[in-house]
Amino acid sequence: MRAVLLALACLPLLACSSREPLPPAPLPAQAVAALPQAWWQSLQDPVLDQLVALALRDNLDLATATQRIREQRALRRQAAGNRYPTLNMTGSHEKGRSARDGRDEDYFYGLDLSWEADLFGRLGALQRAAEANLQAADADYQALRVSLIAEVASTYLNYRLAQHEVDIAGRAADSQAQIARITRVRFDQGTASGFDVERLDTQVAITRAVIPQARQRGEAARYALAYLLNAQQSRIDGLLAEPAQPLAPRDERLLPLLQLPASSLRARADVRAAELRLLAADDSLDAAKALRYPQLTLGALVGFEQGASVPAWTLSAQALQPLFDFGRIRAGIEAGDARREQAWLGYQASLVQALRETRSAISAYVEGLDRQRLLDTASHSAASATALAQRQYDAGTLSMIEVLDAQRTQFDTHLEQQRAASDVALRWVEIYRTLGLAPVEKQRDSGG
Repeated sequence: MRAVLLALACLPLLACSSREPLPPAPLPAQAVAALPQAWWQSLQDPVLDQLVALALRDNLDLATATQRIREQRALRRQAAGNRYPTLNMTGSHEKGRSARDGRDEDYFYGLDLSWEADLFGRLGALQRAAEANLQAADADYQALRVSLIAEVASTYLNYRLAQHEVDIAGRAADSQAQIARITRVRFDQGTASGFDVERLDTQVAITRAVIPQARQRGEAARYALAYLLNAQQSRIDGLLAEPAQPLAPRDERLLPLLQLPASSLRARADVRAAELRLLAADDSLDAAKALRYPQLTLGALVGFEQGASVPAWTLSAQALQPLFDFGRIRAGIEAGDARREQAWLGYQASLVQALRETRSAISAYVEGLDRQRLLDTASHSAASATALAQRQYDAGTLSMIEVLDAQRTQFDTHLEQQRAASDVALRWVEIYRTLGLAPVEKQRDSGG
């Protein structure tokens, strides 16, 4: 029912966009596949494009995530290496004295080879767990890229909104101040009351009070962008100095996603990371269980002893079967099982959270479009009312205070209109964040 109501709320928007009949709504999965990966470019703002590119290149959190991938890659190589033989060089030297033979001196040098036969899959399970952890780290990196792009876009949109608010409030305050000056002259001439003067001065101050608040939000956005891009503030300010007006997106392709099933969000990077960690926990549990069974180690030793003309060699096989360890292996299995259950619950939670975030974002976007449409109408009507009030004042049929009231309504409506447009853009950004859409950048797999 909620989805139906939201869809009905968007019918006026869809009707205004085209007189041609709308094509059948695609299935949710098809709708996701049709969405652009570089979605922020739809705003057609070159400044935002530059900010995103710099953030993806220089952000410190992304650099940290890259090092985590490097760490997991090394651990994967380590786990893979444990399945192969180990070759060591060995040597010994002994010197002593015996009562029968006098001085005694022996030495030996050679090569020592050992290999653990993975009879019950312990080493293989550890290698698979390391591979899953590496893939999870890469998925974390992709999820961080998505979040970073969305945060840069949202911060930039908030900065532009603050600029618009300063501009709107400044122009409205100047207009109100002009009326206040005229009223003060009339008061000096005895044709206006002191009440009118004070009321006008109050309204001018209230309007101008919007400016420092908006400037503060703009400053906070500037500093946030410098942090996200790991850049000098002067460089950020140079980019932001470029005039830009991001397009307010109206994307009907997002409407079918209200019916998006949770399974469609399994490709989201953070959900994929949770699934991979579940696989890693499964393999780690298998490795812990394998410790209950015998471990077979094969060895070979070849070398030279003092006084020997031919190499000495030895072959060995060692079997180790745990008998009594005061419950250490059982405790390790129980801990592994608990970690596996935690990973399973975390995976389920990530799916539910992804679905909740996506549907909430789309719902807010749809309602925001409806609010923006109503405020567009209200802003147009408020501008017409202000012009009409000015004409009636010039004709002597309306008081200056009534003109001021009309201007104040126009100012408030215009301000809310800008905020509504910005809110729609922010909700649009949030949808793409919750869908986990961004161009995939695979980390180069160097070193195995």
